[in-house]
Amino acid sequence: MKPTRLARKTHIRPSSDTILFDMTDRTEGDCALPLSQCRASLQQDYGNLESESFASQKDILVWCANLLMESPSAGRMWAEAEKDGWSIGFGDLKNNGFMIDDRAKCIVLDHFALSPSALGRSAWFRNALLVTLIRALRDLWHDTRETDEQGTYVPEDFLMLERIRAADCDTFALLAGWELRGAGYGEVWRHMIGAPEGDMAMVFARHLERDPAAMFDGSALAYAFRQWFTDETRVNAVDHQTLNALDDRIAEGGFGSEKLSGNAIEALSELPGGIFYLRGLGDSVRSDPFFAGLHDPINQTHLFHLVYDADVTMVNNVPFRDRRLAMLIFPEGSADPVH
Repeated sequence: MKPTRLARKTHIRPSSDTILFDMTDRTEGDCALPLSQCRASLQQDYGNLESESFASQKDILVWCANLLMESPSAGRMWAEAEKDGWSIGFGDLKNNGFMIDDRAKCIVLDHFALSPSALGRSAWFRNALLVTLIRALRDLWHDTRETDEQGTYVPEDFLMLERIRAADCDTFALLAGWELRGAGYGEVWRHMIGAPEGDMAMVFARHLERDPAAMFDGSALAYAFRQWFTDETRVNAVDHQTLNALDDRIAEGGFGSEKLSGNAIEALSELPGGIFYLRGLGDSVRSDPFFAGLHDPINQTHLFHLVYDADVTMVNNVPFRDRRLAMLIFPEGSADPVH
């Protein structure tokens, strides 16, 4: 199986040593399970799980499905993916994240190199898996609403688009975690406070304490979204992954010429209830250096070379900016973009 997208919190290409389960193998626990089969009845106290509750990976997926149904927002993401015929399985991704395989219509979750019983016994890994699944479902939701962004936007705007998608997936996971907290499953929210995105969770919770109505107009989520950009390590990691993916795009057909609009940014923040938590903020996000600045010198150099290579035509090992001029000088040469 050749995956089309592999991600921890955004999209990156799989490494050569990525090991995935064969989705045609029907061995218990190793095959993908349709989402429609995961929402089975599970008579468990979610707050007091024992290791023997998980005899197989299917048991873990059933637990995830039943718990996510307690979150209206995450449940909506699940329902849409289920309606479209998606499946879910496990693989050795070596990145504590997920992969979205468009052709196989399968979400693959990293199993942390743990057995099902070990996953069930560890509250941290169990909840990390659940939160990762929420991000994956939100990322898939974005995919179903967008076309070939890499072939549409200029490189710098595609870089910005991936930042926004990654920030939105983390922000949406906070929303689902808060809804699960309200439903009585506080363990998930406590996990999110202690996770690397805990700063976002604290900002979100403090804003709700001051203004409970912010849960309904999306402003609390907008503050959490903004907080995502305060961590340069987080931003730089997403940029690095995106730039590596754009390297492949040059060989596949180059880039588009469109610019990312404020309206397109706001559309990415749509919630199941029809609220856009970035409504009215799209142009600010697009132009404000706080959101759009590229400060890492390595990523800056990488982007510069991408833009340069996209505009260069190489004929007989001679670079040209003007393709017509290149063919006039070397009429018998082969004009190819640099990659």
